[in-house]
Amino acid sequence: MVPLQPETQYMVGMTAAALLAFLVGARVFLPDLRPMAFIREFLRTDWRYIGLAWVVTFCVNELAHRFHADRTFTNYVYELEGPAVATFQSVTAVVPEWVAFGLTAFFTVAYLVAFPFIVLFTYFKLKAHDEQQARRYAMAYCALVILAVPFFLLFPVGIPGLYLLEVRPLMLDFNPIIRAGVMATDTLVKAFPSLHTGLSVLAALYARNATEKYARVVGALAFIIVLSTLYLGIHWLTDAVAAAVFAAGVYWVTQRVDPDRVNPIARGN
Repeated sequence: MVPLQPETQYMVGMTAAALLAFLVGARVFLPDLRPMAFIREFLRTDWRYIGLAWVVTFCVNELAHRFHADRTFTNYVYELEGPAVATFQSVTAVVPEWVAFGLTAFFTVAYLVAFPFIVLFTYFKLKAHDEQQARRYAMAYCALVILAVPFFLLFPVGIPGLYLLEVRPLMLDFNPIIRAGVMATDTLVKAFPSLHTGLSVLAALYARNATEKYARVVGALAFIIVLSTLYLGIHWLTDAVAAAVFAAGVYWVTQRVDPDRVNPIARGN
């Protein structure tokens, strides 16, 4: 039997972990969900919204991979904030090795698993309470990802873990399969703005339109995800702040736009 390439192992593992998180989320937050009814509704309408979000994400990633400027602007971010992001890793120098390992494992899971969970599951949670808010959320997701395109293409910024001597790329060093998978799917020079931060904040803002319990959980997970981007050496403070501002702006705009008027998918329902 031919062993799977590390990149394939990464994709299979991430898909399985995300699916497990989704199933646990459905059990906890959508206890009345009926699998067959869910599948029918997904095939009727949801696949179009989820599919559009996937296409937008895929296209933006491809553009960033193929057409980003050769020159990076990482030095400008460094001049703005200096090595401040190194503070988030400083704890690793004063705790036992097993504690540092546990922290890195915890934040790696948050970055790789909790992030896709709250971004995807929030759509279905919103739909169970308010279909229009679910459509607004899908529209907001696409808008925020597209908003990042000019920065990824024209002003690429490298990750601090590969720029600062004081910061290690902890997630990349944690496991060779993770390193291979990330290196195969990310340029590592599209740090600004942090879509992990922006989309997590966006999910947390929209989660307030579902239930209080879900909003609290997503808010906590969003905070942990943002913290993970800094601890793991993936993003700068500037990346996170800018992304949070963009997310808040997109949320404000999409709450004032009727998705049924601007979205041909919604009009086709």
